[in-house]
Amino acid sequence: MGIFSQLENNKGTVSSALGKKLAQEVLNGDTEILTEAVYLSSYNKNDKRSKNIRSGAAKIVEIVAEKNPDLVAPYLEDLLPALSVYEPQTRWMAVRTMGFCAHLKESIASQAIPFAEKYIDSKDGLCLVSSADLFLGDMGATSKVNAIKVFPILEKSTKHIILNEQEWLLEAFIKIFKNLERIEQDKIIAFANEWAESPRKSTVTRVKKLLKLNF
Repeated sequence: MGIFSQLENNKGTVSSALGKKLAQEVLNGDTEILTEAVYLSSYNKNDKRSKNIRSGAAKIVEIVAEKNPDLVAPYLEDLLPALSVYEPQTRWMAVRTMGFCAHLKESIASQAIPFAEKYIDSKDGLCLVSSADLFLGDMGATSKVNAIKVFPILEKSTKHIILNEQEWLLEAFIKIFKNLERIEQDKIIAFANEWAESPRKSTVTRVKKLLKLNF
């Protein structure tokens, strides 16, 4: 396989640089890399020894999805197994990819909602939880029906926030706010006001952006 050997030694800063390089090659037209990366995102999914291959592949897919979701959307169903692999790195990149493509493949992306809820319930690190929060925001932005579906999960997450998670919950609420009814919007505004005096400038910026949506 073309990228398999490159991903075998995929670690640390090398991993990030390699992912960006290969993703750019996809964006430049080499879609064979994307096809292989989607497959490798769940390669030997329960084998800890293959985690660098899976996470490196998932990084390629995530980068491409963020920049050009139309390229990744046709592969979204094939990416679903990556949501349940051993390592959290691959899972958080896979669920973010689902979010980037949700507006293009809503029915497939919606299958990631139970996984996102599981990640949030586990609170297993900010990267995984924040990725789940953001995915739910992207999913809820697609329609009023989906906003109502994801809101209770996000609301549940507000009750047990881990360090700095408020940033991504606020971001998710910004995405879905206009698709919700007044009762849910009021709950979101109440949550935002809890963080209005945060020492984190980025949090306050998100609070202000959210509060503007209330008018």
